[in-house]
Amino acid sequence: MTNCLLCQSSLRNTTSFDEIMSLAPTQARQLCEECAAKFFRLDSVATCDQCGRRLKAEMSNPCYDCERWQQQISFDFQNRALYEYNSAMKDYMKRYKFLGDYQLRFIFAKEVKKAVTRQKRLLVPIPVNAGTMATRGFNQVTGLLKGCSLVEALKTSQTVKDKRQSEKDRADRLRLIQPFELVEPQIERISGKNVTIIDDVYTTGTTIRHAASLLYQAGAASVIGITLAR
Repeated sequence: MTNCLLCQSSLRNTTSFDEIMSLAPTQARQLCEECAAKFFRLDSVATCDQCGRRLKAEMSNPCYDCERWQQQISFDFQNRALYEYNSAMKDYMKRYKFLGDYQLRFIFAKEVKKAVTRQKRLLVPIPVNAGTMATRGFNQVTGLLKGCSLVEALKTSQTVKDKRQSEKDRADRLRLIQPFELVEPQIERISGKNVTIIDDVYTTGTTIRHAASLLYQAGAASVIGITLAR
């Protein structure tokens, strides 16, 4: 008997007949059914081909935001997101990132690992600055990637953020200057390779495109993104 990582209610982990017959290792549940139902997976609905956002009936594909990005950047980039950034995901991120509940990484780690390793590409996580690492104690992105082979080819330009990304409005985010630098010893590993950038949340797309720009400068053959939420 274990407890839901979000609400702490008791979980009774059972194994289905199909799981028994498959002989595959089973994974203990991390969430109760009530908490799990609050998160919205994006693989069952129409999403933007460029950023992965959920498309409403009146929206074009690519969405308006991505049409503007296509006019502003000169390289190809597409992002896929696993979940919608709804109120449940927002609360999860608050507890995981800002309150530092590192145990919560287990809720989505299996799904993230499956998504990023399926395509056999180099995996580059978005880094955090030294100030965040000192206060939080972990990078929330690499926390979701346990067991994955990562190429940490990016580092932040600043040691301390002037303001959290979550505290910035859209205009502030879009004005963001290049926040990353390439890690010199890793550049040779990027050249000529297909690369996937992994981040926790895609908001305006500014941060992940800054990262993609540098990786293309390092000679990457292609760069895509995978984020937990959009």
